[in-house]
Amino acid sequence: MTDFGPIHVVEPRVPHTHTIILLHGRGSTGEEFVEELFQSKLSTGKTLQEHLGSWRWVFPSSAELWSTAFEEDIPAWFEAHSLTDPTARQDLQMAGIRDSVRYLTRLLGQEVDRLGGGSGKVVLGGISQGGAIGLWSLLCAGADGAAGRLGAFVGASTWLPFADELERHLGREAQAQQDTTRAADTGEVDSDAFVEEMAGATRGTLREPNASQHSLLSVPVFLGHGTDDAYVDVSLGRRAAVVLGKIGLRVEWREYSGAEQEGHWLKEPEELDDIIRFLESISAV
Repeated sequence: MTDFGPIHVVEPRVPHTHTIILLHGRGSTGEEFVEELFQSKLSTGKTLQEHLGSWRWVFPSSAELWSTAFEEDIPAWFEAHSLTDPTARQDLQMAGIRDSVRYLTRLLGQEVDRLGGGSGKVVLGGISQGGAIGLWSLLCAGADGAAGRLGAFVGASTWLPFADELERHLGREAQAQQDTTRAADTGEVDSDAFVEEMAGATRGTLREPNASQHSLLSVPVFLGHGTDDAYVDVSLGRRAAVVLGKIGLRVEWREYSGAEQEGHWLKEPEELDDIIRFLESISAV
């Protein structure tokens, strides 16, 4: 069983109303992520924590996995073979995605229970690889798990692993032809089998007559990305937004330029302001 790192929690300063679970990128930890994130400022001069004082902030830490790029163990939610092309060697990503999704689904359930079952008061999100595994947790637990009833998802500088396969399996345009296509394709590749294993229950639910009211499709999604991101190209983020839209999710897509860390970070203060506006809009519902 995969050993995940410690969970860093920042408790609310006033009575608890919401929880947000944020996932770090590769090579980081929950504690490192929160320290850096809470140094970033809104246009008001406040931090995210200061502005959302009633929110509980949960920063899990990934396991340490062998990196074929760095040739050493590093913190990662799943193995990513290429630094510039996250779609390369997707076969290496499967085990980590499977274990991390199961772990995060359990964590989501615990935070929902903490709020007395108020799953609409729980937000999931992350940056870079953390955002990628967060999106997978949202989609693959969407059939009947806690992730399918979340208040919102927030991602920054991220992408959607197995985007093409997810579009084929979950996309609304493809669903009508799914059975015919799969029956004719006796040589289904491993990536399709993996996506079917992880998201098959979600696909079945989305094909039901009342799919438009399905709890997964009611989860609003915010995705921000730097046009000058040197690590995860903005085209990958755009592709993620398109696929999520084809599945039926409501996606707010925003692009920025001039963020720190070669564009691979939240743009201050514009992106932080947009995230606060987004979170306040869903928390008021």
